[in-house]
Amino acid sequence: MFRYVEDLAEKIGPRGSTTRAERTAAQYLKAELQIGADTVEVQPFKSVPTFSWAFGLHYLLMALAAFGLGFWPMLAAVVALVNGAGYLLESYTYEFFTRILPKNKSQNVLAKKSLRSTDAEKLPRIIIVAHYDTSRSGLNFHPNLVAGFRKSFIVLNVSMAVITILAFFAGVAALAGLELPGWYPWLALPFGLYLLVVFGMLVHRELFGVHVAGGNDNASGVAVMLHSFNELAQTLPEGAEVWALATGCEEAGTVGMLRFLEEYGEEIRDDYIINLDNLGIGNVKYIDGEGLFSPMPADRDLVLAAAAFARSNPDLTVGPHVYQALTTDATPALVRGYKTMSIMAFTEDGILPHWHWPTDKAENVSLQNLATASKLVQSIARQLWGQEYR
Repeated sequence: MFRYVEDLAEKIGPRGSTTRAERTAAQYLKAELQIGADTVEVQPFKSVPTFSWAFGLHYLLMALAAFGLGFWPMLAAVVALVNGAGYLLESYTYEFFTRILPKNKSQNVLAKKSLRSTDAEKLPRIIIVAHYDTSRSGLNFHPNLVAGFRKSFIVLNVSMAVITILAFFAGVAALAGLELPGWYPWLALPFGLYLLVVFGMLVHRELFGVHVAGGNDNASGVAVMLHSFNELAQTLPEGAEVWALATGCEEAGTVGMLRFLEEYGEEIRDDYIINLDNLGIGNVKYIDGEGLFSPMPADRDLVLAAAAFARSNPDLTVGPHVYQALTTDATPALVRGYKTMSIMAFTEDGILPHWHWPTDKAENVSLQNLATASKLVQSIARQLWGQEYR
């Protein structure tokens, strides 16, 4: 498995969303998947190259609403309410500003292996997902700051909410012909300033950040996906089917997964999706809840199968974890009601090591981690197929 990590992170190198290197990686994955698959297809799509500009616009507009609250309360209210609604949609993977921002070419790679026939009982289809693009580094991902990422995200959302509420009441007062106290507009300014700082950090990320090699995020997940798919493909029980999906532009806002669900959503409504991300360092965990605001529960069958594997292999330190730092490819699937669960790995203090930072290289990835994650994926699939018992 480590060969996959080295090929992606070192030979191909940084694979920024919509870049030439991302397309090179897609061709590499297509060739690797053709070894054990019945069919392999490349699904082209258009995507924004980064999430920075969409979310940066949300933060900038909300800051402007805060600063304009005392001068144009009606306009500030409209901007804050519409922008706040768009921000919530974007956070739950429904495109808002990303619909109108410039886009470039990207692609998913989808491999299928099936032993289904008209005579055999139809077993659950297992879809193993891993994104292969890499992120751009940014100040908020600095190793000294990343431990507080969740706290800063909470402050950010409190700022968005406070400005929206203050602007709403200012707009209502203006509509009713009432005059607010002179101190009222000042209440929004600290929150607006905070959002301007966040906006500035995103601009700095795009101007001065670099696309990272992505040994852990997410060559490790891709390696586990490839190995698990090949192993399961060789031992498929009659009636079973397994897919491997390598998504592009996850780091731009889970765009590859969104395009996959648009194309195959109805066909896979009753199937199981296992998402693999950041698996190379730390303790392997199955994510029983994830989401930016409140955790969305993972599929019960997948969680129970993962828990059964953990009980049978106590030496591997596999266990449950709730993830709320950023979206993953599981997020759009969970939001839309698909049977989904992520598998990730964390340090003892719950951090993703080398996350979106230039130190995320292949040399830091643990082969033991990859082996553990692959065993977990295979066990879950075989339990769902009735080959292993919980």
